[in-house]
Amino acid sequence: MQTAKQKLKRAAPWLFLLLVLAGLAAVRGLAANYEIGYEIMNGDFQNYNPVRHLLAGQVPYRDFTVYLGAGELYSVGGLLLVLGNSFGRSMFATNFCTWFYFELLVLAVCLVVIGTARAARAAALALCSVFFAYVQGANLPFAGQVNTLLSYAAANGNSARMMRSAALTLAVLVILLGLHFWQQDTSRRLLAPAVLVPFAAGFFVPWSNDMGGAAYISIALGYGLYLIRLYRSSIGKIVVQTLRYIVTSVVGLGVSVLLISWGHPLAWLRQTRGTSAYQTWYYGNTLSDRVCGVADLHWPGAAVFCLAAALAFGIGIFVCRSKRSAVLAAGGFALTLGMVLWNLLYGMVSASNNGPTGGAAALAAVLAPACIIKAVLLVCQKVSFPQVAARIVPAGCAVLGAAVLAVGMAGQVQTRIGGHEGYTFVPELGGWIGDQAEKLATEKELTAGKRLFGTYSSALEAMTGQLQPTGTDYIIHALGDRQRLAYLQTFQQGDFDIVVTPSPKVAPPERWSRNANWWFYRELYRYWQPVANTFQSGGMHLFWERTGTDNNLNVETTTAATLQGDGTVLVTVTAADADFCGVADVTLHYGLVSSDSMDHPFDRQFLHVTCVTENELCAAAERDTNQGDFYLPTDRDSYEVPITISNGVGQILLTAKSGSGTVYPQINAVEVNATYQDWEYFFE
Repeated sequence: MQTAKQKLKRAAPWLFLLLVLAGLAAVRGLAANYEIGYEIMNGDFQNYNPVRHLLAGQVPYRDFTVYLGAGELYSVGGLLLVLGNSFGRSMFATNFCTWFYFELLVLAVCLVVIGTARAARAAALALCSVFFAYVQGANLPFAGQVNTLLSYAAANGNSARMMRSAALTLAVLVILLGLHFWQQDTSRRLLAPAVLVPFAAGFFVPWSNDMGGAAYISIALGYGLYLIRLYRSSIGKIVVQTLRYIVTSVVGLGVSVLLISWGHPLAWLRQTRGTSAYQTWYYGNTLSDRVCGVADLHWPGAAVFCLAAALAFGIGIFVCRSKRSAVLAAGGFALTLGMVLWNLLYGMVSASNNGPTGGAAALAAVLAPACIIKAVLLVCQKVSFPQVAARIVPAGCAVLGAAVLAVGMAGQVQTRIGGHEGYTFVPELGGWIGDQAEKLATEKELTAGKRLFGTYSSALEAMTGQLQPTGTDYIIHALGDRQRLAYLQTFQQGDFDIVVTPSPKVAPPERWSRNANWWFYRELYRYWQPVANTFQSGGMHLFWERTGTDNNLNVETTTAATLQGDGTVLVTVTAADADFCGVADVTLHYGLVSSDSMDHPFDRQFLHVTCVTENELCAAAERDTNQGDFYLPTDRDSYEVPITISNGVGQILLTAKSGSGTVYPQINAVEVNATYQDWEYFFE
């Protein structure tokens, strides 16, 4: 038995490592926290909004949407619980977690590649210090290439992808740590491989549904290969262990879901199912990047490199001499395959090539130097490298880490001593902000004492202490029929004074949001109207008030659907008044006709809408075109869409895409339900 002093001595190097890594992450957080300017759509509030609900005591999944997964929610929420709840501190927390989880990935890679704890610690500390210097802007060799690979680690972004990827890293580290303690004392049955590995794999699935699924599969495959090595031709034992794995992992998933949802697993399940049901067709406005099948997926060089590494680790599971080395190889297999699977599964679920390729890129950036370090260590063993040098190198890495941390901290101190010239401190947000401060002051004055309903909740709600009434802060996260119905009913039945929407004039993606979310905006256009134009309202949003009447203009219209020579269908709405400019609320009755009579169960079909008239208006105004284009679901036969009308005529173009054969859109009927003032194109 080890004494307390011996345990502390063994733990001290690990504590020092974690302290330095946390310090480096804190510098990254402080750098991001210096100025807290934000995007009004898809910005940092996408990371912060769910945490506001959590810290207000609301129940995750039941009371509010957890779109980025439980990992981001509880990581940032836990830090803000300690640091204090404000948007400024959330900028620190998200960037701290982003870099710290990347550092844990570095540590995990060093452990599975290098093998020995002492060397892995030293390598992790050195690599993290060097990578930190790169992202801080140091003029080092290959800076452009390295910083490209580290894009996910360098900034949290609006989707917190580095944090989401940590499901895989943490699962592997927890398994390795648990197995280490089990090896020290085999009486700890809960840490036995047959329990620990599947439980951890299942437990981390809700961390982020996309990466959680990829992590589960990769860990399961790595464990399966290890079982084959362990039991060889004993099929019966392998089957028994596999069944035990499945049952235990389901238990782990159940425990995790109960914890993160505060005892509301059905709420978690409904939200997860809704997201997966809409993810395939809803997002995006271009047809070219749609993935109809696996063959359409792009394979970046980093993903291919990681896949090759996974193959090498898989072989290593069988050729390693010791069980310990085989376990480390299985961990490496899970890490490398998991990052590739993350991109693959995301691409298939979202039917897009805009997947999380940066995960594999970050892993490749770490894996390559880690393998070089391992090769150098093997050479040193062959040539009887002096033992004194073996002690000096880890100490040198520790000094390097401490020195880089000191320089980073000094830089932050110097920056803050220099003040915040040109910025304004906004106490309600807990940070310094640029020209947005004046705009926010105008918005706050306009909405003083008013109850808000924002389609993209952000600073204004945070400043006034309000939460989005539906619990879905971004309308783009209202995914699934049930969730959309709940969102719409809350809006219809609520006693709101002001509706806040991003201005399409300063946030072009709002054009897509209006069209893709016409199920909501048709209600907004019917009973509400803007108080003033964008720049009279602060320059970022439109503020809507009730009119107290039905805004339907009842303009007489006719419709036509014309099949074009290229297989597309042009839908035209013509107003009786040739001078009418507005928007028609239209119900399309449609279907898809395929030239291939065979059934292709793994093929996907898409129906894309090009907003012809909107794009013509944007081109004439020298604004970006195609920003308002959107998709229709192909699993139903009718859908409501807006068609902007200019000088009496409005048009949209329907284009179908399929991975097998040729598919054409078929319009069965076009119904105009109402006509309204088009606030996006004929107001400002």
